[in-house]
Amino acid sequence: MANNLSHIEKSELTKYIPPKGEFTKFLSDEDYLEKGQLWGLFNKNPKHEFLFKGQDYQRIVKIVGYETYGVTAEYHTIIIEFEDGNLSSIHPAYLKEMQSPNFKKVYIVDENASKPTEVKSENPKPKETKSTSTTKASKEKKETVTIVLPTEKSHFNGTVKEFSTKYNHFNDSEEEIVIWENVIVKGDTELTIGDAWCSLSKSLKAAELEVGNSYQFDGKVVDKKLNKEVKYKLNNPSKVAKLS
Repeated sequence: MANNLSHIEKSELTKYIPPKGEFTKFLSDEDYLEKGQLWGLFNKNPKHEFLFKGQDYQRIVKIVGYETYGVTAEYHTIIIEFEDGNLSSIHPAYLKEMQSPNFKKVYIVDENASKPTEVKSENPKPKETKSTSTTKASKEKKETVTIVLPTEKSHFNGTVKEFSTKYNHFNDSEEEIVIWENVIVKGDTELTIGDAWCSLSKSLKAAELEVGNSYQFDGKVVDKKLNKEVKYKLNNPSKVAKLS
């Protein structure tokens, strides 16, 4: 009890950034696991308590939801709840940094800023040389070249590359999956996705897919990688038909 009270007493030192309104709550344990992995806050096993570190103090928080922003709502701001019930917004990467024992930053709040959080380092970074700066800029430019995925259900063509399995954390079993190649979003403007994966559902089993054959189907593509080569997932493929 004394330990909990010591955390709650720090409430006066914490500068909260409350949610702007209604925020998105997790639909299920699986949804929480997927989002936490996406944010890099944990790997196979979900974590439910995190440290929020201020200047010379720390408090225990839990994640209760998130807000989205960006043109296609591809960016997230985490909503955390403190032990005393207060809510605050924080960037996923910043919460992740706070879990490090070497965290030495001050939490800065600017209520008029467009972004929910800003970070100010206590120790200035060493000045980068021209070559280092150029290399870093080149690397960042390369990493920002990404596919803008359609947000709605779309029509696809794709070829079955192989059948495989993926470990399911919730029932401790291997889930059957299909790995596709040459996946293309069909429409007025075609978009090449490349490799993608999906669960081998009952409807897909009924379609009697075969490796090397091409099919057309409806579904939604999301940014959820299977490995380094297969970066996208096809959710709920339906209306599957073999292409001649």
